[in-house]
Amino acid sequence: MKTYHAATFRKKLYRLIDAVSFNGKIRDLADMLNRTVERSDGTLTEPAGHPGGFCRAFHKRRMGIAESYIRVAQELNRSTWQKRLHALRTLRRLSFHAKTVNMPFNTARVQIEIMKEAVKNLHNRRRQMEMISDFSVASYGHEADIRRFLRELRRVEVPEAGKPLSALDMGWDAHVHDTLSEGRKTPGQLVLDAFVKGISCLTLAYYDIPHRDIVSEAMEAGKILGIDVSIAIEFSVGERHRRKHFMFLPPARGPAAFLEYFDHNGADLVRFREGLNENRERRRKVITRILDNFNRTHRIRLNKGYPGEDIFALGPIRMETLEKIIPHGQYSRNHLSELLYERLKPVLKRRVLALKTQYEVSRSLFAKGILSGWEMERIEEACRRARGQYTRLSPASVKSAYFSSKDIMDYDSAFGTEADILPELKAAGGVIVYNRPLEHGMAVAAETVIRNAPWLDRIELMNMRDSVDRDPAQIIRLCRFTELINSGDLSELEAFIRDGHGPDHMDDAVLREALERYHRQPLVPVAGSAATGWKPQAPGMGFIRESRIPAKSRKHFCQSHYRLPRPVSDLINAAGRRPEKESDIYCMGKSSRFKPNPVGDEAEFEPIGIGRTWQYLNPALKNIIRVLIGFIPAVWWFKTAERMENPFFYPMIWLGITFFRNVFVDLIAFSGARPGAWSVRDIGFENVSQSLFWTGFSVPILGAVKLGYDYWWPFGVTGPLFVWLKFFVICIANGLYISAHNKLRKFDNRVIRANFFRSVLAWPFSALFAPVGNMLMVPSIVQAKFWSDVVAAGIEGSGKFARKIVLRKRDLMEILPMLRSGNQDIRLTAMLDLLYIWAKRQRGATCLARILLGRDGFAAELKNRLRHRNSGDRAEKIQKGREYTDLMLRVFSPQEAQNRLSAFILGRYTDREALVLTDLVSRHLVPLSLWLKKLKKKSGPPVTHE
Repeated sequence: MKTYHAATFRKKLYRLIDAVSFNGKIRDLADMLNRTVERSDGTLTEPAGHPGGFCRAFHKRRMGIAESYIRVAQELNRSTWQKRLHALRTLRRLSFHAKTVNMPFNTARVQIEIMKEAVKNLHNRRRQMEMISDFSVASYGHEADIRRFLRELRRVEVPEAGKPLSALDMGWDAHVHDTLSEGRKTPGQLVLDAFVKGISCLTLAYYDIPHRDIVSEAMEAGKILGIDVSIAIEFSVGERHRRKHFMFLPPARGPAAFLEYFDHNGADLVRFREGLNENRERRRKVITRILDNFNRTHRIRLNKGYPGEDIFALGPIRMETLEKIIPHGQYSRNHLSELLYERLKPVLKRRVLALKTQYEVSRSLFAKGILSGWEMERIEEACRRARGQYTRLSPASVKSAYFSSKDIMDYDSAFGTEADILPELKAAGGVIVYNRPLEHGMAVAAETVIRNAPWLDRIELMNMRDSVDRDPAQIIRLCRFTELINSGDLSELEAFIRDGHGPDHMDDAVLREALERYHRQPLVPVAGSAATGWKPQAPGMGFIRESRIPAKSRKHFCQSHYRLPRPVSDLINAAGRRPEKESDIYCMGKSSRFKPNPVGDEAEFEPIGIGRTWQYLNPALKNIIRVLIGFIPAVWWFKTAERMENPFFYPMIWLGITFFRNVFVDLIAFSGARPGAWSVRDIGFENVSQSLFWTGFSVPILGAVKLGYDYWWPFGVTGPLFVWLKFFVICIANGLYISAHNKLRKFDNRVIRANFFRSVLAWPFSALFAPVGNMLMVPSIVQAKFWSDVVAAGIEGSGKFARKIVLRKRDLMEILPMLRSGNQDIRLTAMLDLLYIWAKRQRGATCLARILLGRDGFAAELKNRLRHRNSGDRAEKIQKGREYTDLMLRVFSPQEAQNRLSAFILGRYTDREALVLTDLVSRHLVPLSLWLKKLKKKSGPPVTHE
């Protein structure tokens, strides 16, 4: 009974928490996201234009990111790889246009990861809304928030160097699989995951020479996201059950070079091509036999008690279905398991729901005495068994139960021995890697390395998928062997082999030849995850050296990730030689646990702790609570220490100063000194409430400092020296307090220094105007507070204004070059973007004017003069601005532009979009043209064009 009441209480509590969480905007966005996922069958909209341009009038950026991710992840047809690449470009463009200047790269990675989680949690509305709320916070790109999200997501921070990942030497993975070999993810989705993790270089393994489309998608995806993507061909050698695996990496970069390599070396690789084709056919025959065996045996048992054509029966699994899903014959048992899982899951769920209905009806009949207890037990047992079978179902369990029999799975490789194929590959160039060397034991691995010394270049020292269930001692022995074979020490190697870690008989000449070769050209150890996405228990894709992890995230990242054994790390870092210094390598992937399939009637609620409750509380309610908490210490101080009859007056003044300072800063930064353009939407009420919360606690602190100063002052408590030093002490104390709570909130050091500086800068103003304040009987701490916020308004306002200018200029500088594009659609889209930004976006006209006039603003101009910046740069900006002015005058000529733009809009966009865009052109095209002519007069003489 107690358990029942506790469960009921938790259920009501969590419902109450959900009711006071989030706001209407977040809930609407969750509904919009779910509708987006539901129509992910190819009818997704194609975001057009620049992210900062007119597309903002039709699509929310976060929905554009969601749509693009859905297309990358779920568009699996072999002929739609170009659509996936287009979605990947859109996703990258949208994610890099957050409201951040300092951390654009990490903000983009965080936003993609958060939106990915929101899409995955389609059936967990609470979690989905949490992700959407986090996305909103992340879009501002504040350093403290982005670093917090990176910690929560267990991702490494990437240096903001303005360079692609391939140039940063961050993470790597020498062996991964996508859906076109035996993985779960498309090539584009896999490379996107690598981007989010911070991986610089990636090797995708296939079981055949990949089709042109596969090569293009994988390598182009890497180019879009700035990752060095290589493609390797994995193949086997030997008889069934004893096959050894190798990987061949052609010496080619980019899709064109990769395909050209095989065309150029076609005659030298005939045996390799024929062998791969033969292995594909043998693999197909094995898969066909497995399917036939499943349909004849396992499927019959699964359907026992259900008619063949019934909705509760599993239909036969056809080879044709698998071939439609996985192109070019690259299917595997993993794909077969996924196919059966997707077919079996809805069948089992229908059985569970039908049996549940039968059970509920039977309970009523049993209560009336119509059914016997024995019958009731049978029905209950059937219901329990069906639910357990459904909830525990996974691709891994399907594979283990139905497709793991090696006697029908394995096949003889077309390459009988290493000597049949390795010399041919070595002669054609490229790199040969010995994969999974321990799959047949240490002795076989040692013999393979020694006998094939003329051809082997690398050895897969760590294969995470293979190593997760392997004795670590075996891996350490492999490390020792690799070190010995590279060192050239014959006596130590012979002793190692005699200890039972090598072949029983080894010719001395062969051993000496191998030692000489590897001493001259070491066998390079590599690490590969062999990640497929099917085994959540194994850490996923990616490795990174501890030295490459930024200091600010190193400690937390290392604590939350798996570290490779030290001998493995040392040997990889030393490229196979004896290491000179110790260093660690960490897995970048996360292991996870299996999540049971939900039926939908589960009574349990996900626990919501105090932290999550507060974090996702309705913003308006959260802001009110903050303000009330901040108000309490201020009232307490003026009531107890100052002993005022009305202790609410000065606290209201105190918090009012902070409130109006924040509001004024936001309005000015967004819309300038134009009250008609001010909007409540531009006010950051989250930031306002945070300021009011912390400023309330500053009242007793500054009050105590002021009383302490009065007490310890050794002279008379009057005179200019007393006043000036008093305000100096108060302002310093205020600066230290602000710096302390900024540190607690994990603000960037630059912001902390600026806030301390503005408090100190308020000192002379406070002291100078003290007579006026004293005459009005305003307490000293209130006077200091007033001037501190006045100075802060100027500093914060200019900072926000500068950031807004930088972001808007970033958008304009990306769009303006498109006016010169040879593609008419690109030119016209750029015109609409520029027209929209100039007419609709905050600071759009101001930023465009600065670009066209070659100016940087008063503050930037003054800074350049003080630093004696090169006048040539200034002249170049002016010249470029004049060129863009002339270009815009030509393309935005009203008579010609309105015809071209109207035809473009009406021919491409839907009724609603066309209505908005034609209205934009009709209302703002002529004003923009006149504005450009006025600007032309300011810019100087015309620029001549050839």
